[in-house]
Amino acid sequence: MEYRYLTEDIIQKIEECRKKFPLKEQCIIPALHHILDKYRDIVPEAVLELSDYLKVPVSHIEGIVSFYDMFRYRKNAKNHIRICRNLPCHLANFRSLLEKIKEKTGADVGRSSPDGLWYIELVECIGSCGIAPAFLINDDLYDGSKIKSSGDLDNILSRYVK
Repeated sequence: MEYRYLTEDIIQKIEECRKKFPLKEQCIIPALHHILDKYRDIVPEAVLELSDYLKVPVSHIEGIVSFYDMFRYRKNAKNHIRICRNLPCHLANFRSLLEKIKEKTGADVGRSSPDGLWYIELVECIGSCGIAPAFLINDDLYDGSKIKSSGDLDNILSRYVK
């Protein structure tokens, strides 16, 4: 079968994974990361192709995509902002950070900004309690406690507007 979304480079990375791990299911998450890197989102057709290639049920892959925050089906804006809302970030006033980000980007939680540059999502944990309130822009981690002024946030956001 010829694949549209499982390109040669992704298939090569899957095969490298298969050499390391005895079970084909162990290559699903790495393969999804490669798909995410290439397409910025999990393309539903890529899930079907991955299912066919690895000979695992589509439902198994979809379960993984729906469980982990880093995988997403929806077509996000150019930049994806994830703000932690778990207890340490909650106690460190993530809501104040969220309001600043919403004001600066024009996006809202679960919605893209009108210019298509920003998408905001609240997540349970990004594993960075020591810098609470923590947030990610794409895959870059930021310490929300260091944002003292709107200029600080402007400097961070300007890195992603090209």
